[in-house]
Amino acid sequence: MNTYFIVAGSLVIGTVLVHCIRGGRHVVAPMLATTELNDTVKTVLYGCWHAFTLLYLAVAVGFYWAAGDASALSLAYLGTGASALLAIISATVIIRFKQRFLRLPHWLMFSLVAGAGMMGLAE
Repeated sequence: MNTYFIVAGSLVIGTVLVHCIRGGRHVVAPMLATTELNDTVKTVLYGCWHAFTLLYLAVAVGFYWAAGDASALSLAYLGTGASALLAIISATVIIRFKQRFLRLPHWLMFSLVAGAGMMGLAE
């Protein structure tokens, strides 16, 4: 049993909770209420929000599966790589658009997930 993968999966679940609570209340609702966006753009953005939520859940399941089954190690590689990529994207958004406090939880969580995933892969 690889405890680093369990930690990584738990951090991803924490990210899902932050994504759903913060994103659902503070991003999605105002976005759907605005008159500046047309319905097609609103639908695409809302669909992307749901797609990322499902991606986070798939990464968490992959880490939990890899924690107990060594044959699922490729899922841990995929989850670690996706987490590192999302941490880089979050850092880029923070730097480029100066959204320090809005994106900081995403960057922090995905950095921790990538770190835990790398520690688990090294074990």
